Amino acid sequence: MEATDRFIDLVTRAHAYATARQEVLRDEFRLGSWPRWDWDQDDRRIVFSADDVPQVVADIQFVGTISTETDTWLWAWENPSLDPELSRAILEVRRFGAAHDIAQLTTPRWAANEVDGWEMTSISAYILQAKGVYRTPRDAGGFTYMLFTSIAWADGTPASRATR
Repeated sequence: MEATDRFIDLVTRAHAYATARQEVLRDEFRLGSWPRWDWDQDDRRIVFSADDVPQVVADIQFVGTISTETDTWLWAWENPSLDPELSRAILEVRRFGAAHDIAQLTTPRWAANEVDGWEMTSISAYILQAKGVYRTPRDAGGFTYMLFTSIAWADGTPASRATR
């Protein structure tokens, strides 16, 4: 897909936003240090744990998936195996893409790699002002990309002002 100047500018701003959010999450919640994560479509959450003890809980919205078998990106709003509630917010990203004529944000499936997955996730985080981003491996080869819409310590300890 063609990378227009408008798209490149958006990716640049989105990358800066997502990077700043991730730094806050690393500092505040030690994101990236927990040995285990589990997400659940029914709960619409991901839980980070250590020694089978939940440490951090985040509400999630799925952005999309990268298949390393077919080298394609699939937006969550087009994925029939996902609970539609888990991609409801991402429809706003699609609307943004339509309003600004950005094909990457409106084409359901397209040739892509892991970098494209991070770009779509960063753009989604920027547009939706998400708390952070994450990706998990898929059994079928590839990755599932998601946003954190809220995040907190599992024991109820309040987050700092930086994550609100």
